[in-house]
Order: sequence, then C-alpha cells, then structure tokens
Amino acid sequence: MLRRALFASLMAAVLSACGKSQQEASVVSGGKIDAKLKELGIILPEASTPIAAYTPYRVVDNLVYIAGQGPSNQGKLGRDFTTEQGYGFARDAGIGALSQLKKACDGDLDRVVQCVQIQGIVNCTADFTEQHLVINGCSELFRDLFGDRGLAARAAVGTNSLPVGFACEVITVFEIRT
Repeated sequence: MLRRALFASLMAAVLSACGKSQQEASVVSGGKIDAKLKELGIILPEASTPIAAYTPYRVVDNLVYIAGQGPSNQGKLGRDFTTEQGYGFARDAGIGALSQLKKACDGDLDRVVQCVQIQGIVNCTADFTEQHLVINGCSELFRDLFGDRGLAARAAVGTNSLPVGFACEVITVFEIRT
C-alpha cells in the first residue's frame, strides 16, 4: 500500500514536471475502461501480428476497422466443441479485438465512443444452428466493458472452415474520439 502511494506521488511529480494535466494523468495511470477491465479480471495481451498480408486494424476518420480476430482454439462447433465452449472462444476473440483497438487508440480505450458492428463467423458443422449464442461471447464482453455503447449491429454466421482452423472469428468496427 505504501509502495502504491509512493508510486502515485512520483508519477504526479513526473507529470507535473512534464506539464501534463490531471486528465492526461488518468490516461497514463489507466482510465475508466482500464479500471473496468481490471474489475472484470481481463488482462489484454499484446496485439497480435498478422498471419497473412493485411493490417490488423485501419483507422479511417473516427472509425477503427479491426481485422478478423480468432481464439487459439482450432476445431468445429457441433463436432469438437459445445456452444458454451464456443462462447468462451468468441469472448477470447473479442479480447484480441480489444488489444488491437487499444493499440489503434494509442493505449487509451477511454477514446472509444461505441462499438458499431460485430461480424461473427463460426467454424461449425452443417447442422449447427447456435452461431448467435457463440458470438454472444464477444457481444456480451463489449457490453460488460462499455455498457450499452458496447452493443453493436451484428451478424453471426456459420462456415465450414476458417483460417488455421479457428473455431470462430470476429471482425469489428469501433467509433473513437480523435
């Protein structure tokens, strides 16, 4: 506890010497969304690098387009995995999207205005019909993190295959303050 107070005092002194405002200080020490991530027990990994010829995100005006993000799990829903497992995989894919988003926002997720769209793709058997429940893993993550601003227009579709055998993939668009 004493160490935390000492660190906060040192950080305030450094920020003051650099001419940073109180608002800028909250970004440096972690904003509201970073606090919410911590409350939810989520540690964002480093943003992944592309596995093919594309950019992981593109900022156009005040929109961030994030390329497809998948979990590390490989296999098919309806054969290798249950809907509940798929939900967790879609949540993991959403965490990957948040890592890209944080990088696109120069580390400041408080710049996020809203999630605009989620496209969810589920690698599944032909008779699997619960794609919407799988992609809820991503949608509910964003809602839990950003509140109603995290709810987005959405599609949840099934396919017979995804790159490197991903169990699912999410493609997202966010509006940010520039």
